[in-house]
Amino acid sequence: MVKDFRGAVEAPLPTIIRPMLATTITQPFDGPDWLFEIKWDGYRAVAFIDTGKLRLVSRNQNDLTGQYPELRTMPQFVNAQHAVLDGEVVALDEQGRPSFSLMQQRTGFRPGGHRIPGRAGLPVLYYVFDLIYVDGYDLHRVNLEERKQALAQIVTSSDVVRYSDHFPANGKALFEVARDRGLEGIVAKRRSSCYEERRSREWLKIKITQRLECVIGGYTEPEGSREYFGSIVLGLYDKQGRLIHVGQAGSGFDQKSLGEMWKQLKELETKQSPFYGGVDALRKVHYVKPELVAEIKFSEWTHETHGGGPKLRAPVFLGLRQDKSGRECTFEEVVYTLVENG
Repeated sequence: MVKDFRGAVEAPLPTIIRPMLATTITQPFDGPDWLFEIKWDGYRAVAFIDTGKLRLVSRNQNDLTGQYPELRTMPQFVNAQHAVLDGEVVALDEQGRPSFSLMQQRTGFRPGGHRIPGRAGLPVLYYVFDLIYVDGYDLHRVNLEERKQALAQIVTSSDVVRYSDHFPANGKALFEVARDRGLEGIVAKRRSSCYEERRSREWLKIKITQRLECVIGGYTEPEGSREYFGSIVLGLYDKQGRLIHVGQAGSGFDQKSLGEMWKQLKELETKQSPFYGGVDALRKVHYVKPELVAEIKFSEWTHETHGGGPKLRAPVFLGLRQDKSGRECTFEEVVYTLVENG
């Protein structure tokens, strides 16, 4: 019974939860004090269940319930009257792997601030990996291992919800499995960790290929036969809240996505640079209001001591993140990556 767990507190059903976030590191590891999980490549969402009704909320407190009507049956597979679950909404490809690209197709692109209808025929499901509240008890201060034990007991896996299992101690082996299956990476969580509504070193994420969310602060002129623009100009916020240039991404677009992105960039265009300091670019830069967040994959960080600091090497645009705000794109995680890479 959860009431017997150390740290469980009687409380009413909460209305707002800000998800606990993991810190990025670059190398997998083993350790008896850690549990390891697959990193699901979708949209983070907190699920509130209240007497058979579901409310899904993004990490930015946006209501997602209406976007995923097939998930409304989730309470049928959760043996609790009142619960708060943490997990990820994912779309699976034909091999059963989570695909961020399919998630974008499902939710729809938003050129010029308008929503293009998503592909409703693409099903999604909810991978649940944590239990924050259940039937009168707040579990924030209960250790992770017991929270997951309780979660496994109340969730019945189905076509709309699945329990995200964990593997004790052997992070390196799970990382290799994830690599072989073409997954995004793994997450390491300290067994004794409480649920903190912030980014923490108690949870660590290790990605197969390095990926990062960056703010789009501008675009460069096109060259040759390329239309619309050459590349998007990327930035991250430092501790002082200043947007620092970290590179440009020109690859990852096809002709259609170039045009769609162009419409959004033009609507946000401004004469004032959003960046602190200069922008190191070979072609003319047009600045935009820093409102769009791009998912970027890249090979490594350069170790430049000039031109505003380290830059992304070989960045590739993967898509826009509608579930994240620009202010979440910070150097906080990058510091750990650079230190570990020497």
